[in-house]
Amino acid sequence: MPVILSHSSALELLRAVPPQVRMYPHVAEPLRLADISTDSRELRSLDVRSFGIRRDPVHVLVSRSAREIQSSGVKTHHFGLAVMPGGLLLELSPGVYAAGPELCFIQMARKSSLVGAVVLGCELCGRYSHFSEMVSGYYERPPLTSVEKIGEAVSALPGLYGVSRAREALRWVRDGARSPMETALSAELFLPGWHKGLAFVRPELNYEVPLDEAAAIITGTKSCSIDVAWPGVRRGVEYDSLEFHLDPEKDLRRKEALEHMGWTINTIKLDQMADHAALMRAVALFEGAVPRQPGGPASEEEVAELHQRLLRATRCGMGLERALFGVPVSHDAVRVHV
Repeated sequence: MPVILSHSSALELLRAVPPQVRMYPHVAEPLRLADISTDSRELRSLDVRSFGIRRDPVHVLVSRSAREIQSSGVKTHHFGLAVMPGGLLLELSPGVYAAGPELCFIQMARKSSLVGAVVLGCELCGRYSHFSEMVSGYYERPPLTSVEKIGEAVSALPGLYGVSRAREALRWVRDGARSPMETALSAELFLPGWHKGLAFVRPELNYEVPLDEAAAIITGTKSCSIDVAWPGVRRGVEYDSLEFHLDPEKDLRRKEALEHMGWTINTIKLDQMADHAALMRAVALFEGAVPRQPGGPASEEEVAELHQRLLRATRCGMGLERALFGVPVSHDAVRVHV
């Protein structure tokens, strides 16, 4: 009988297997949960390490009426609907399924804080992934899903326990983040005052600005990408990491081209992300230029608290202590940042 890996085990798999190395197909057809195995012997015989899953217990999904699986190495989760809609599971091998990124987001949002759910959503919808082990750093990969696709999954699971938390968190998730710090910065800027954020209106992440002929000559490119952008007011914020901004002359030409196109760009550096007072001084430079959401921002103390929670959620300072992947990954297959 089929087995469905879910929750933390599904997330571990999504992080442990870069899509550049291995891609699993989606299960297109609906699946009856009554057909899912609850036999602990089948689960114990399953080699989950081949899918990059190392941590115990292994989390599995069963029907709402199924009995608890009696095994110390297995955590049982009951699915509240009789049928799993098509497109929400990945097929790892014949008879072995796992929650795909959309369903995994919904499952994990129910068990985490709203801040944690927003950070996870930005990761799944972004162009980076944390490692499956709890260490700092990240690796580059194509997006696993999008805000739109997660929204469709939420709509396909009406009445499922916990889906309301996923729906609320999804309001503050943005597509296109390229690093954990971009996620932390954009979330702090975008989350509303009642979630302890700065409550600026919805930004676009890694927004592409087409350049006119004069600007293109300056940069030698046809467009420029802005980390966090508000196209309606032509304001943008660049996160100046140590790794991606190593050519001052190129950065200057890029800024000149964007200014020629009518944009104003503010820069936030890594040391400002580590010093919240310095970050707030940088934010003050575009205060009044970018509209706020109704209700305005949270207090300075509340925003500082959110900032620390975002840094923890994005693993800032965790250190590199263990192997990064759960499956063999050939040299140069994936760009790694630690």
